[in-house]
Amino acid sequence: MSFKKQGSEINGQFSLKFLGIRIFSKDIPEDEKDKAKKKEELEDKEEKTDEEDKFNLKRILKILNLVKESWPHIYRLITACYRSVSVEKFSLNMTLGMESPADTALFTGYIWSFTYPLNAITRIDAVITPDFDRRVLDGDLEVDVSLKLIWIVVGAVRAYTKKPVRELIGEMRS
Repeated sequence: MSFKKQGSEINGQFSLKFLGIRIFSKDIPEDEKDKAKKKEELEDKEEKTDEEDKFNLKRILKILNLVKESWPHIYRLITACYRSVSVEKFSLNMTLGMESPADTALFTGYIWSFTYPLNAITRIDAVITPDFDRRVLDGDLEVDVSLKLIWIVVGAVRAYTKKPVRELIGEMRS
């Protein structure tokens, strides 16, 4: 995933690769045609759901009770997801300027002090260039994330085999 901001324009690209083969790629921001199409679909959906969505206290309490019962299984799934994600590359090149040179120096120092300890966890390439003359926030961001899906799938199947989780999913879908 990469983002680039210069001036008021934000451009980026999200791509999903498996074994070096691009499976999915999306440019950010979306095309105007796609936005208009999604907006029309959303308006149609809202008209249908306005009549169906009523505040039902009994249903909310039932869902909360099911979440409480299935929490150990959901927690195991969340930890499997957390352990399956690893940040391979984090690269930030940013130009930062505020109204006051003192504020610019202070904020830049905070960012530098925050990125250095994170470098012990994963490789972080952060270049923050202070601009004391003008108010600006421009830069590039590139992040590569590795995801081991096998443990997420195993955790999801394990959680789905438990009755409270299945009841929770059924209640949330209805």
